[in-house]
Amino acid sequence: MAADAGRTQNRRHPLETAAAAAELSPFTSDDIILLARNPSATLPESFSSSALLPLLHSPSPALLHSLLSLVSRSPPSPTIVYPLLLSFLRLFFSHRLPGDPDTSRAFHLLFPLLPHLDASNIPSLLDLLSSHLSDITNADEAQALDLLPHLLGLAPADADVINTFLEKLFSIEWSKALLVKMCSLIRDCPPITRVRVSDFLHKIFAGMTDVDIQDLPSLVFQLLLLASKGISSVARKQLITDLLRFFGEPMKGSAAVVRQVEGTVLMHVNFAVKQDPSLGSVVISVVRSDLGTFNHFAAAILLSVARIRRFNDSSIGALKSVVVGSYQDLKLARDCKWLPDITKEELLRSAKRIEKALVRSINESSCGREHVVPSILQFGFILLESVDGKNCEANNTSDGLMSCEELGIQTLKTLFEVHEMARNQVFEQCKFRILSLKHHQSSPVIKLLGHLVQNYPYPMLEFVARLKELLDYFTFMHDNTAVSLINAILPLIKFSKELQDYIILVIRKALFRREDNVRTAAASTIMDLIIAENRSKRNDLNSLQDSSSQASCSQKAGIYFRTEGCLFQELNGLLKRCLAQQVTVKEIVYKGLTRLVMSDPAISQPVFDFLWPHFLQFYSQDAKYPLRMDVCLVMENGKVSQFEPLDQLLSSVSWLLLLHQHGRSDHQSDYSLPCFGFNISQDNEAQAGRLSSGELFLNALSDIRKSLSKWIFEVCFKQSEDSTSHSFQGEKSGIYGCLLLGILEVFINMAVTELEKTPHEGEVDLQKEIMWLVDSYDHVEKESGLNKAGSSIGKGSSNTITQHKVDRDLKDSPRISQSKMIPVRGSLLATSSILKLLNLAVNSYNASCVMSKSTLNHTQSSLPKKTVQCSKMVSFSLKVCCHHLKFMISTSGGSNDDPYKAIIYGDPKQLALPIMQLVWLLKSGVKEESLTKKTDVKGKNISESKADELHLALLCLNEVFKISPSKAYLSELIEVLDTLEAAKFNLGNTVENTDGTIDEQAVMVGDPYGRRFQAFLNRRVKPLYSELADLSLFQEAVVVSELFLIIWRTMPFEQRKIHGMWMMNACKNRKIVNPKLAQNMISLALHLMPSPGDLTASQDIASELLQVIGSEEKDPVDISRTYPFVNSLTKGAVAAALFHVIESCLVDLDWSVSKLKSVSVFKHEFDQPTRNHQIPERLPGVIFEEAVHSRSEALVSVLSFFADMNLKDSQAEQFLKIAAKFYKILSRMTKIGIAPKGCKQLLPGLKFQRLAEVACRKLTCKLYNFVALVQRNQQENISSRGTINKIKRENRCIPDLIFHIEDYERYLIQLSKLTKVNLLRNAKRSTVRDFKILEMKKTSPPGEETECEPAPISSNSSEDKSGNESEEHKEENDGAVEDSESDKDVHLVRKNKRAKMSKVVLESQDDEA
Repeated sequence: MAADAGRTQNRRHPLETAAAAAELSPFTSDDIILLARNPSATLPESFSSSALLPLLHSPSPALLHSLLSLVSRSPPSPTIVYPLLLSFLRLFFSHRLPGDPDTSRAFHLLFPLLPHLDASNIPSLLDLLSSHLSDITNADEAQALDLLPHLLGLAPADADVINTFLEKLFSIEWSKALLVKMCSLIRDCPPITRVRVSDFLHKIFAGMTDVDIQDLPSLVFQLLLLASKGISSVARKQLITDLLRFFGEPMKGSAAVVRQVEGTVLMHVNFAVKQDPSLGSVVISVVRSDLGTFNHFAAAILLSVARIRRFNDSSIGALKSVVVGSYQDLKLARDCKWLPDITKEELLRSAKRIEKALVRSINESSCGREHVVPSILQFGFILLESVDGKNCEANNTSDGLMSCEELGIQTLKTLFEVHEMARNQVFEQCKFRILSLKHHQSSPVIKLLGHLVQNYPYPMLEFVARLKELLDYFTFMHDNTAVSLINAILPLIKFSKELQDYIILVIRKALFRREDNVRTAAASTIMDLIIAENRSKRNDLNSLQDSSSQASCSQKAGIYFRTEGCLFQELNGLLKRCLAQQVTVKEIVYKGLTRLVMSDPAISQPVFDFLWPHFLQFYSQDAKYPLRMDVCLVMENGKVSQFEPLDQLLSSVSWLLLLHQHGRSDHQSDYSLPCFGFNISQDNEAQAGRLSSGELFLNALSDIRKSLSKWIFEVCFKQSEDSTSHSFQGEKSGIYGCLLLGILEVFINMAVTELEKTPHEGEVDLQKEIMWLVDSYDHVEKESGLNKAGSSIGKGSSNTITQHKVDRDLKDSPRISQSKMIPVRGSLLATSSILKLLNLAVNSYNASCVMSKSTLNHTQSSLPKKTVQCSKMVSFSLKVCCHHLKFMISTSGGSNDDPYKAIIYGDPKQLALPIMQLVWLLKSGVKEESLTKKTDVKGKNISESKADELHLALLCLNEVFKISPSKAYLSELIEVLDTLEAAKFNLGNTVENTDGTIDEQAVMVGDPYGRRFQAFLNRRVKPLYSELADLSLFQEAVVVSELFLIIWRTMPFEQRKIHGMWMMNACKNRKIVNPKLAQNMISLALHLMPSPGDLTASQDIASELLQVIGSEEKDPVDISRTYPFVNSLTKGAVAAALFHVIESCLVDLDWSVSKLKSVSVFKHEFDQPTRNHQIPERLPGVIFEEAVHSRSEALVSVLSFFADMNLKDSQAEQFLKIAAKFYKILSRMTKIGIAPKGCKQLLPGLKFQRLAEVACRKLTCKLYNFVALVQRNQQENISSRGTINKIKRENRCIPDLIFHIEDYERYLIQLSKLTKVNLLRNAKRSTVRDFKILEMKKTSPPGEETECEPAPISSNSSEDKSGNESEEHKEENDGAVEDSESDKDVHLVRKNKRAKMSKVVLESQDDEA
């Protein structure tokens, strides 16, 4: 046993034997491999680098793995780690190590050894890595780069080694494997390396286009981790910007795969923002600041980030600002005439791109992105809420863009269609907003509801119960909101009888409410419901007859009328109650019944039966004068008010009779359809011996028509004179006049309608009747006093014209109660009738001209009666035409297939021809009468009377052109006017060619619309304007200029430039003494002039205005020789016109500076010194910037003339406010030029330097003198409380102006320091205004006045002469505001003692600014 134990003890493990032998002799490869197999074995202490190096000359993979295993278990030694690592990398890059898990484990064994490397060994290792970077082609070969962050962290502090390695890294082409690996390593690199993040990102995004699309989500995830790893804010913005731009470009792969990848990236971004909220702020700020990054992917990211609660408002707000802002920018750019064309084109492309991106993002929300549905829902309704009155209108331009309202509706329609789960929320949001918003805000939401009902009726049937809940609030809604809501859901009654019954129930309740607007809405709803039900039944019956040709007629009728009757009969009781309501309700019912019969003439007989008992209240069949006007009035609380709109009733009946005659033979009523052998109209056949209600109405209107004119002249107003109260007489006479004018229009319309169908033999009698009715119309106007109120139509701008029905309301008359007035409405004549009347007026005028020539030597008292009748006919025709057209424009909305509009309004373009004939006839008449100076019996100049008619005719012509702004409509209208024979009416052929280019440009116009518009302006409008101006008819010329402007706006911008100079030349040499006309004409001429000619002309006018107003050195003159319209009578109006032009320029500049900011931020961020790649050219931005600076410089020249003027009171105050706004814009403009922190400062452009020089030299100095002059005038004119109030207002403007001037100069100083460019070499020092004391009555001698301020801070004459300002003086100037603020206490003491002093203290009030 002992011997066995001894043998066992002497027997050793082979590994132990190898270790023991290694201690006694040098190591061999086999010894190391054998030793590494022992898990607890380590390198012997005697093992050194000298023993290791011979083994590493040609190592085997097994030897390296064994050495790494032993070294990792042994105490680290730098002398062993470095050669081992170097040999391992060489073997790895020579592809002698297999790409297996053992190699990966070997790299993991190296990581703990790297901190023990000597810093002197790092360069050789980095050189080895950089030399093999281009050989990396797969993920296994990229394993060696895992050592890179550790090696860079151990590099020397001087960073030369790192920069050398990075330069080599950026100089090679990155393979896919290298790109993927670098994305995961950047965030682990030391801070000194992350300084070059910009270059890393450039290489990464340049190579991402070649990466497999499935690898993109992982790359993006690594980049998002990098963005959260502490890189600079500029680098984070660049990373997000490049990421958005990359995914905005088309990607390789199928659409489904691309959407899947983008959805995964969206989830990564959402997760990253949740982990690092600052990243969400960066995303939102990037999208807001640079619209170039906005695409469908950016929209999807904003919608995804909006799901995070803290970013909901900011993300949706950014999306709204981008979309709405693009539309607003495009609209402002179109109206800005000085903006470069390249900028306008860029804004148009940007708006189209944004709209397309948003629509695409919403359409793709169904592809695995359901988490953004709530954000889309919220954004869609925010778009609808952002719609204002202007944006509600459809986009009439040819750029193919939708309006904000259309985009919001399209968004929510798509959501409703694609996502069934969102339908409930869509409806609930509609319901909430309809009930909570005002009418103009809820209108887009109601339109959305109407679109959903029209396009998706069956899904909407699921919400009938909730619609009923919404209808419960009918009586609490605005009347227009309630009516619009019912109209939106009316198509659903075809599918839901339950909804129809509930609507009727709601209407019944509403008719019993006390509020007038609720009953008005209920009446309108009743008529809309009846018309919709009637139209639906007729459409269904026609389709049923087409689809059931083999069935009998009785079967079809029986199927259709199985249980339902007609709503008109069912709601007969409600309609009767409506006839007992206020005037507005009755008018709605009358108009609704007319619309009902127009849609179905066969239903006229039941309507006659309904109206006849009500009509008998105002008709006495056997009386001499059957019309009972006294019943239409009622006495309430001592006031007379209207009870019955008899003119509307008669108008409705007249149309019903006309339609009944047309529809009696062509249509068959639903009530007379054969049903099982029974005809409902058989009851009427049994009553053959009795007249029908239609025939009774026909006889009644015939009786009234025969006696109306006689009753008006002999009885009507004579009865009024017998009234007891004079006040009652005035009120009754006014309402009588309103009703009679409407009634006369009804019968004139009937007579004209008959005239169109009467043979030639009977036309004479009808024309006499029409003339007799027109005489009656004129008599009623005179007797009731309505012609005085209506005479305002003849003069003034077309924008201020009041409809004659408004005049008939007598709202301006204190004699009549305001709450009982008749609502605004147009004339009661159809367009076809007005056309016939205008033709009669033209013929009558021609006949009277021939007759007047035969009596040329007689006075007006002996002129034939026909001439007077002609004047009445012309005046009446133009009045009703103007009222009709204005009402047509105000009610232009609604369905285009409405038969009521088709019959009543027809084609208004046909009116233009006789109106144009009257314009030229009246213009010729005014020209002739002005030479003869004839007067009428009352002493009024005949030319003045014809001038009033001419003015009215021009207004009518303007209204025809205003009906539609589309080019197609205007082209058709001008085509109608071109048929007028020029020679027959002495229209002229062309206008004088002022610049020699108009005719040439007209030929060069390629647009057919533009060619026609330009020819019409040259051949018709311009000659007319010139002739009116020659006749001193400046009011009429203003109306023509408005017509000129209507056509001018539709022309391309290049063609607009042609006509601007002509307008200025047309009024340049004319002496105008009417201030209002002078202001209007100057404003229009400057508006039409192209840029920069408009401000150049403004400078010329301002220089002449300076001579007329005068300055402190020069006395004023009476009239300007260059511009006679600038004189002592019009100087205030001319100044106001120039102020208007300046303020419009300031609005454009304010918007331009905001756009200039985004361009400058982009330029600064991409001009960093660390970027070495090609910077993209920003030519459009540079051109835009130069245009802004040039416009500002021209504006400085205009303002400098006003600074020299001796302006008084309100004009001085207005000028101070304008100057303050301008300097505020200059401050923002200068601040934009200062580069943000971390960006390269660029030199200011030459245009900007010129602007700074001109502003300081021409304007700033003069403004200080102007302020001193204003304050001196204040002290000299303190006499009344009104003057003191004006002084207080001006004293509030002065500190504001001074603050903005000094703020502007402060930014100029900062920019000068950064760029080493002296921008203040022409500036003058500010004045200490806190303690500037002026004598109350004493003034300094003229010789002692200085150029700017009398008391400068310090002498600076040497600096002014040299033109350069030292940095010390700049700092002193920069601290002027601080010095003034430090003296607040002294300022307060001075203020308290002011009342006791004999001198006046003028304050700067910088602390208030």
